[in-house]
Amino acid sequence: MICIAIPSRGRPQFLKQLVSSALTTASDPKNVSIQYYLNDNDPDIKQYESILSDLQKQYEHSVHWKIGPDQNTVLSWEEICDSTQADYYMLAGDEVIFETQDWDKKFEQTKQKYPDGIFCMSMYCGRGQSRLDENVTPVVTKEWRQALGYFWGPMFWHWFVDQWSGDLAKAIDRFEYRSDITVRVKKIKKDTTGLRNRGSGIHKRDEWTYNKFKEISFPTDVEKLRRAITKRA
Repeated sequence: MICIAIPSRGRPQFLKQLVSSALTTASDPKNVSIQYYLNDNDPDIKQYESILSDLQKQYEHSVHWKIGPDQNTVLSWEEICDSTQADYYMLAGDEVIFETQDWDKKFEQTKQKYPDGIFCMSMYCGRGQSRLDENVTPVVTKEWRQALGYFWGPMFWHWFVDQWSGDLAKAIDRFEYRSDITVRVKKIKKDTTGLRNRGSGIHKRDEWTYNKFKEISFPTDVEKLRRAITKRA
Protein backbone atom coordinates (compact mmCIF):
# COMPACT_ATOMS: atom_id res chain seq x y z
CA MET A 1 0.00 0.00 0.00
CA ILE A 2 1.16 3.52 -0.87
CA CYS A 3 -0.07 6.37 1.33
CA ILE A 4 -0.03 9.87 -0.19
CA ALA A 5 -0.35 12.37 2.67
CA ILE A 6 -1.73 15.82 1.78
CA PRO A 7 -2.70 18.65 4.12
CA SER A 8 -4.89 21.10 2.21
CA ARG A 9 -6.64 24.37 2.88
CA GLY A 10 -8.39 26.86 0.61
CA ARG A 11 -7.66 24.88 -2.55
CA PRO A 12 -10.54 22.53 -3.36
CA GLN A 13 -10.03 23.33 -7.05
CA PHE A 14 -6.95 21.08 -7.09
CA LEU A 15 -8.59 17.94 -5.71
CA LYS A 16 -9.74 16.40 -8.99
CA GLN A 17 -6.47 16.94 -10.87
CA LEU A 18 -4.35 15.45 -8.10
CA VAL A 19 -6.53 12.44 -7.38
CA SER A 20 -7.25 11.61 -11.01
CA SER A 21 -3.62 12.02 -12.10
CA ALA A 22 -2.37 9.75 -9.31
CA LEU A 23 -4.94 7.01 -9.74
CA THR A 24 -5.25 6.92 -13.53
CA THR A 25 -1.47 6.58 -13.95
CA ALA A 26 -1.02 4.00 -11.18
CA SER A 27 -0.81 0.39 -12.33
CA ASP A 28 -2.79 -0.68 -9.24
CA PRO A 29 -4.90 2.24 -8.01
CA LYS A 30 -6.50 0.05 -5.34
CA ASN A 31 -3.07 -0.11 -3.71
CA VAL A 32 -2.89 3.70 -3.43
CA SER A 33 -4.49 5.58 -0.54
CA ILE A 34 -4.76 9.36 -0.97
CA GLN A 35 -5.24 10.87 2.48
CA TYR A 36 -6.20 14.52 3.01
CA TYR A 37 -6.06 16.51 6.24
CA LEU A 38 -8.52 19.44 6.19
CA ASN A 39 -9.02 22.31 8.63
CA ASP A 40 -12.36 22.55 10.41
CA ASN A 41 -12.23 26.36 10.14
CA ASP A 42 -11.59 26.42 6.39
CA PRO A 43 -14.30 28.50 4.66
CA ASP A 44 -14.13 26.02 1.76
CA ILE A 45 -14.70 22.90 3.90
CA LYS A 46 -18.15 22.15 2.43
CA GLN A 47 -16.78 22.31 -1.10
CA TYR A 48 -13.94 19.98 -0.08
CA GLU A 49 -16.38 17.45 1.34
CA SER A 50 -18.61 17.58 -1.72
CA ILE A 51 -15.79 17.05 -4.21
CA LEU A 52 -14.06 14.40 -2.11
CA SER A 53 -17.33 12.51 -1.68
CA ASP A 54 -17.71 12.37 -5.45
CA LEU A 55 -14.09 11.26 -5.88
CA GLN A 56 -14.55 8.59 -3.23
CA LYS A 57 -17.54 7.20 -5.13
CA GLN A 58 -15.49 7.18 -8.32
CA TYR A 59 -12.32 5.65 -6.86
CA GLU A 60 -13.86 3.64 -4.02
CA HIS A 61 -11.33 2.97 -1.24
CA SER A 62 -8.48 5.14 -2.60
CA VAL A 63 -9.69 8.57 -1.37
CA HIS A 64 -9.94 9.52 2.31
CA TRP A 65 -9.98 12.66 4.41
CA LYS A 66 -9.92 13.78 8.01
CA ILE A 67 -11.17 17.11 9.35
CA GLY A 68 -9.41 18.58 12.37
CA PRO A 69 -8.09 21.77 13.91
CA ASP A 70 -5.92 24.21 12.02
CA GLN A 71 -2.32 23.12 12.67
CA ASN A 72 1.12 23.10 11.11
CA THR A 73 1.63 21.06 7.97
CA VAL A 74 4.32 18.75 9.37
CA LEU A 75 1.99 17.63 12.16
CA SER A 76 -0.73 16.99 9.59
CA TRP A 77 1.61 14.92 7.40
CA GLU A 78 2.74 12.96 10.43
CA GLU A 79 -0.78 12.33 11.73
CA ILE A 80 -1.95 11.09 8.34
CA CYS A 81 0.96 8.67 8.04
CA ASP A 82 0.76 7.48 11.64
CA SER A 83 -2.92 6.61 11.20
CA THR A 84 -2.44 4.69 7.93
CA GLN A 85 -1.17 1.14 7.45
CA ALA A 86 1.04 1.21 4.36
CA ASP A 87 4.40 0.17 2.95
CA TYR A 88 5.33 3.53 1.45
CA TYR A 89 4.50 7.05 2.62
CA MET A 90 4.71 10.11 0.36
CA LEU A 91 4.75 13.68 1.65
CA ALA A 92 2.93 15.82 -0.93
CA GLY A 93 1.50 19.26 -1.52
CA ASP A 94 -2.08 19.72 -2.65
CA GLU A 95 -1.14 21.03 -6.10
CA VAL A 96 1.03 18.16 -7.39
CA ILE A 97 0.26 16.25 -10.59
CA PHE A 98 1.41 12.69 -11.30
CA GLU A 99 2.66 12.36 -14.87
CA THR A 100 4.48 9.01 -15.10
CA GLN A 101 2.56 5.90 -16.07
CA ASP A 102 2.98 2.99 -13.63
CA TRP A 103 4.80 5.19 -11.13
CA ASP A 104 3.76 2.85 -8.34
CA LYS A 105 5.66 -0.07 -9.90
CA LYS A 106 8.84 1.97 -9.66
CA PHE A 107 8.38 2.19 -5.90
CA GLU A 108 8.58 -1.60 -5.77
CA GLN A 109 11.66 -1.55 -7.99
CA THR A 110 13.38 0.74 -5.51
CA LYS A 111 12.41 -1.53 -2.61
CA GLN A 112 14.09 -4.43 -4.39
CA LYS A 113 17.37 -2.50 -4.24
CA TYR A 114 16.97 -2.07 -0.47
CA PRO A 115 15.25 -5.24 0.82
CA ASP A 116 15.52 -4.05 4.43
CA GLY A 117 13.23 -1.14 3.53
CA ILE A 118 15.49 1.58 4.91
CA PHE A 119 15.62 4.30 2.28
CA CYS A 120 14.19 7.66 1.20
CA MET A 121 13.16 8.19 -2.41
CA SER A 122 12.53 11.36 -4.36
CA MET A 123 11.25 12.10 -7.85
CA TYR A 124 11.62 14.78 -10.49
CA CYS A 125 9.42 17.76 -9.62
CA GLY A 126 9.26 19.21 -13.13
CA ARG A 127 10.89 22.52 -12.24
CA GLY A 128 14.05 22.34 -14.32
CA GLN A 129 17.56 20.93 -14.23
CA SER A 130 18.53 22.97 -11.18
CA ARG A 131 16.11 20.91 -9.06
CA LEU A 132 17.50 17.51 -10.02
CA ASP A 133 18.50 15.31 -7.09
CA GLU A 134 16.52 17.44 -4.62
CA ASN A 135 14.34 15.63 -2.10
CA VAL A 136 10.97 16.93 -3.32
CA THR A 137 7.77 14.96 -2.52
CA PRO A 138 9.88 12.47 -0.54
CA VAL A 139 8.83 8.87 0.01
CA VAL A 140 9.82 6.85 3.08
CA THR A 141 8.79 3.43 4.33
CA LYS A 142 7.25 1.74 7.34
CA GLU A 143 10.73 0.41 8.17
CA TRP A 144 12.09 3.98 8.13
CA ARG A 145 9.42 4.97 10.64
CA GLN A 146 10.18 1.96 12.86
CA ALA A 147 13.86 2.86 12.92
CA LEU A 148 13.49 6.61 13.63
CA GLY A 149 10.27 6.77 15.62
CA TYR A 150 8.80 9.31 13.17
CA PHE A 151 8.07 9.69 9.46
CA TRP A 152 8.87 13.40 9.06
CA GLY A 153 11.05 15.59 11.26
CA PRO A 154 8.60 16.55 14.04
CA MET A 155 10.64 19.59 15.02
CA PHE A 156 9.65 21.50 11.86
CA TRP A 157 6.59 23.64 11.20
CA HIS A 158 6.59 23.55 7.39
CA TRP A 159 10.00 24.09 5.77
CA PHE A 160 13.14 21.91 5.62
CA VAL A 161 11.29 18.70 6.51
CA ASP A 162 12.01 17.16 3.10
CA GLN A 163 15.64 18.26 3.23
CA TRP A 164 16.02 16.66 6.68
CA SER A 165 14.79 13.29 5.40
CA GLY A 166 17.06 13.53 2.36
CA ASP A 167 20.08 14.41 4.49
CA LEU A 168 19.48 11.40 6.73
CA ALA A 169 19.21 9.07 3.73
CA LYS A 170 22.33 10.50 2.10
CA ALA A 171 24.28 10.07 5.34
CA ILE A 172 23.69 6.30 5.18
CA ASP A 173 23.90 6.09 1.37
CA ARG A 174 20.18 5.27 1.11
CA PHE A 175 18.87 8.22 -0.90
CA GLU A 176 17.29 7.16 -4.19
CA TYR A 177 16.47 9.84 -6.75
CA ARG A 178 14.13 8.57 -9.47
CA SER A 179 14.46 10.87 -12.47
CA ASP A 180 12.16 8.48 -14.34
CA ILE A 181 9.18 9.47 -12.17
CA THR A 182 7.69 12.94 -12.57
CA VAL A 183 5.40 14.31 -9.90
CA ARG A 184 5.04 17.89 -11.05
CA VAL A 185 5.05 20.52 -8.32
CA LYS A 186 3.60 23.95 -9.00
CA LYS A 187 4.48 26.14 -6.06
CA ILE A 188 1.60 28.53 -5.49
CA LYS A 189 2.97 31.36 -3.40
CA LYS A 190 0.49 34.22 -3.55
CA ASP A 191 -2.88 32.76 -2.63
CA THR A 192 -4.06 32.83 0.98
CA THR A 193 -2.78 29.32 1.64
CA GLY A 194 0.61 29.97 0.09
CA LEU A 195 1.09 33.14 2.10
CA ARG A 196 0.30 31.43 5.43
CA ASN A 197 3.72 29.81 5.67
CA ARG A 198 5.67 32.58 3.99
CA GLY A 199 5.28 35.18 6.70
CA SER A 200 5.68 35.70 10.42
CA GLY A 201 9.20 34.29 10.40
CA ILE A 202 8.12 30.69 9.79
CA HIS A 203 10.86 29.98 7.24
CA LYS A 204 13.47 31.60 9.47
CA ARG A 205 12.19 29.58 12.43
CA ASP A 206 12.45 26.29 10.50
CA GLU A 207 15.88 27.19 9.13
CA TRP A 208 17.11 27.83 12.69
CA THR A 209 15.55 24.54 13.79
CA TYR A 210 17.20 22.67 10.93
CA ASN A 211 20.65 24.01 11.77
CA LYS A 212 20.23 23.44 15.50
CA PHE A 213 18.97 19.88 15.15
CA LYS A 214 21.72 19.02 12.69
CA GLU A 215 24.04 19.70 15.64
CA ILE A 216 22.16 18.01 18.46
CA SER A 217 20.15 15.09 17.04
CA PHE A 218 21.13 14.36 13.45
CA PRO A 219 24.03 12.03 14.40
CA THR A 220 21.72 10.09 16.73
CA ASP A 221 19.10 9.61 14.02
CA VAL A 222 21.74 8.50 11.52
CA GLU A 223 22.92 5.90 14.02
CA LYS A 224 19.34 4.67 14.51
CA LEU A 225 19.04 4.04 10.79
CA ARG A 226 22.41 2.30 10.62
CA ARG A 227 21.48 0.03 13.52
CA ALA A 228 18.21 -0.86 11.79
CA ILE A 229 20.07 -1.80 8.60
CA THR A 230 22.53 -3.96 10.56
CA LYS A 231 19.72 -5.64 12.47
CA ARG A 232 17.86 -6.51 9.27
CA ALA A 233 20.95 -7.80 7.46
